[in-house]
Amino acid sequence: MSDDWDDYADGWDGNSDVRHYATRAFAALDGLAGITGGGWQDKRVLDFGCGTGLLSENLAPHVREVAAVDTSERMIAVLEEKALPNVRALCTDVLDSGAREAAGGLAGFDLICASSVCSFLPDYSGAAAVLAGLLNRGGMFVQWDWLAPGEGASGLTLQQVRDALRDAGLGSIRAEQAFEMGSGGQGMPVLMGSGIRAPD
Repeated sequence: MSDDWDDYADGWDGNSDVRHYATRAFAALDGLAGITGGGWQDKRVLDFGCGTGLLSENLAPHVREVAAVDTSERMIAVLEEKALPNVRALCTDVLDSGAREAAGGLAGFDLICASSVCSFLPDYSGAAAVLAGLLNRGGMFVQWDWLAPGEGASGLTLQQVRDALRDAGLGSIRAEQAFEMGSGGQGMPVLMGSGIRAPD
């Protein structure tokens, strides 16, 4: 799959819809977790499936470190060219334990974000469980994906998200429509799902 995403990398940031999606996702995250409110300066974030790092760009000024990971070499190359000061860009499969160990430091996160990633994964529930295990106690997982109107449609349903996050051992689970993107005169709803790893 990464080869396909490599083909999109060079023009990705020039797509106004892609930039708008990232801006809306960050605004929804800020509303949920208060990222810009000042309490996140010592926190570590994993931007899972970061692409060219549009969400990382929004997060970076407010946190200690963003580990931005993607399996597309070209997407990561575009992100590296931005030279964001506290963003560590890594081309790796964070879901693979061997690749995670080789990359080093890919655990102990206070926040894990996955923007328009989870519905593309072959095993969404399994991935959610792996990612939940990379959170610190009290850490939060947040995802955005296209909201599917029902089982078998493109995207994810709210129930699929609730079930996956519950099965991953997260609590305080929320799944709701966060915003809508317009396309061809038709609105495309975007869901936001979140859960918190239980504190000790």
